[in-house]
Amino acid sequence: MTSYPKDCWYVAATRDELDEVGNDFLARRIADCSVVFFRLSDGSVAALEDRCAHRPYPLSAGHREGDLVVCGYHGCTYDATGRCVRVPSQDTPPSGALVRAFPVVERGPFVWVWTGTPGGSRLRPPPATPWLHGDGWSSVGERREVAANLLLLHEHYLDLTNVFAMHPEMVPPGIEALPPLEEVEVSEVSVSYVRELPKAPLAPWEAAASGLDSAESFGRRETGTFVTPGLHQQTYTITGSDGPVFELVRTHGFTPVSPRATTVFLQISWRGDAVSPDAGAQLAAVFHEMADRDIAVLETVQRCLDEDSTPRRYVNVKADRAAVRARRILTSMVEDERGR
Repeated sequence: MTSYPKDCWYVAATRDELDEVGNDFLARRIADCSVVFFRLSDGSVAALEDRCAHRPYPLSAGHREGDLVVCGYHGCTYDATGRCVRVPSQDTPPSGALVRAFPVVERGPFVWVWTGTPGGSRLRPPPATPWLHGDGWSSVGERREVAANLLLLHEHYLDLTNVFAMHPEMVPPGIEALPPLEEVEVSEVSVSYVRELPKAPLAPWEAAASGLDSAESFGRRETGTFVTPGLHQQTYTITGSDGPVFELVRTHGFTPVSPRATTVFLQISWRGDAVSPDAGAQLAAVFHEMADRDIAVLETVQRCLDEDSTPRRYVNVKADRAAVRARRILTSMVEDERGR
């Protein structure tokens, strides 16, 4: 049974991934739907269901003739709208021979796709990510595959109290517990929390990336936001006496593959007053290792859920406030879609 909403913009790929394949195809599984992506001669991106209308064969296993897609089984040929324009074995294609075309939006490093209700994309644009579009920001990213449900990832990143058990090297010296959440804001479709940390010296990773004086103490402001089912934003701001001196945004594009698999498009963005020249390499290494540990835990949680022959009721604690609300929103969205 589906455990995530279909009516949502999800990250399908990065712009770099599409540029790397050139005139070839990029095939992805998104919300239980096989989709093939390719860049057209005008620079735009087309997305078609990755199945021939004639027989169940992937279009991505065929080839291109300019902006046309030729199936590798019988040669049925499709344009970027999904319409079959040629069948080699007869003069004209059968009436109604087409495959579904999906709306695509390129914004910053991300290529977004809508595989939900046809026409619904016009009502909900992809979420804005201005920190991924320059204006003093720099970014580095990677794609990861996680054998765990989308909801588990959202819950994990909405509760960072696990940092002491999982990532102790990330904690500033002298901080032995995270303060309680200052504020949890909930709208119909999003959840956001804010936490202020007391002043403390810099952790080694903070000093290496920010270029700040490790002998000084700084405050921190942490915010986490369930933006949509397809996007989580984590902001970490180091503050001095006159305000922010280093800002870090961790962007997670969460794209469901199936009920037990999720693709994560991770972008680390930063800006600051004295940023180290090799901040990108430093942050990429730190957060890659952090993601390794996160993925191992999340996949273990998924295995435990799969092994439980009888559903168990797990308790919540105060730090779960944002995660519980995100679960309710996701559950409500899925139930609404089933009702329709």
